[in-house]
Amino acid sequence: MQNRGAIIFLVIAFALVSLYQLSFTLVTNNVKADAKEYAQGDPQKEQNYLDSLANRPVYNLGFKNYTLNECMSSELNLGLDLKGGMNVMLEVSVTDLIRNMADYSTDTTFNRALKQANLDLRDSQDDYVTLFGKAFSKIDPNAKLAAIFSTYELKEKITVNSTNDEVLAVIRAEAQAAIDNSFNILRTRIDRFGVSQPNIQRIGLESSGRILVELPGVKDPARVKKLLQGTANLEFWETCTKRHRCRC
Repeated sequence: MQNRGAIIFLVIAFALVSLYQLSFTLVTNNVKADAKEYAQGDPQKEQNYLDSLANRPVYNLGFKNYTLNECMSSELNLGLDLKGGMNVMLEVSVTDLIRNMADYSTDTTFNRALKQANLDLRDSQDDYVTLFGKAFSKIDPNAKLAAIFSTYELKEKITVNSTNDEVLAVIRAEAQAAIDNSFNILRTRIDRFGVSQPNIQRIGLESSGRILVELPGVKDPARVKKLLQGTANLEFWETCTKRHRCRC
């Protein structure tokens, strides 16, 4: 009898938890249905409607109010197969990063090594920096990477006496930092985008720079492109203090 009572209790508890979880999906579906009715077939108008409710309470449980974004993050995960949406593959260009680190050097061996690394990358399991180092040494065994990468920006990390292995280690670290930074920026932007249960992950080697982004339920490619490819702007403004007067 005690075991039977425990089983009944667990069944009821599981049912209540399931209903609670399902309720978020029902709420978001109702809001999305209202958005479609309001938009009358206009995708931009529909998205604007949803954006206007993103941080406003749409679900009241009595003890807590949930915004639309919170409901979307808690709804059932249907994935792209059942819900539709967009699948985007992005890649951080390690080649361009290396060119930038070298101040876009015109050195023949350097540029030939970059081209060869791009070719070798198609059929190799090694990361790009390793392939670049191998190609550079093969083209000219006596060439020194330090002569190319001992720039002003890297003066604290690379000197004219640095070995090729030491330079490659710096390049690999800088490349990894750039990839990590890009991944974090994308994740932050997607979180602010308000997509329910997005998936963002790295593909292949971490140093490859390839990032997969899955956005269930998203139907506006132009908006996603603007979100993912947009660049940040740093602006400086002259301000006034109490001690000084501004002359305009």
